[in-house]
Amino acid sequence: MPLFRYRIVDVFTTEALEGNPLAVFTDASEIDPAVMQKIAREMNLAETTFVLPPEDPTCAARLRIFTPKKEMTFAGHPTIGTSFVLLDEDQVSKESESFFLEEKVGKIQIWVEQGQPPMIWLRTPPISEGRVFDRSLCARALRV
Repeated sequence: MPLFRYRIVDVFTTEALEGNPLAVFTDASEIDPAVMQKIAREMNLAETTFVLPPEDPTCAARLRIFTPKKEMTFAGHPTIGTSFVLLDEDQVSKESESFFLEEKVGKIQIWVEQGQPPMIWLRTPPISEGRVFDRSLCARALRV
């Protein structure tokens, strides 16, 4: 099996070995999706991301996000962590105020607040997964 470079980053912290860990495979163009899932299972972190060339030329990269059990259409923590790695490795200009990432849920805009380290922001896209329940029914069930 070929060797693939990856980084483990701690998201939502400035301290090593704290925060929310994430594995980021910075060039996954040679990795089959079935192998991506196996790698995510082996890493056994909440999520593992795989960076691919974008299909949309207005995006900096395309991301695939996997938990140990399934691929996700979007998740904030891996999007933020991968954005940090892309900036840190100059795959996106450090002077960028904003850029887009392509994910299964669609095009995600990333905003960068310059600093050391930079503060990275996004707006969560509308996501629908699984069953949807009537709000009033839920409120009654929870007695709120």
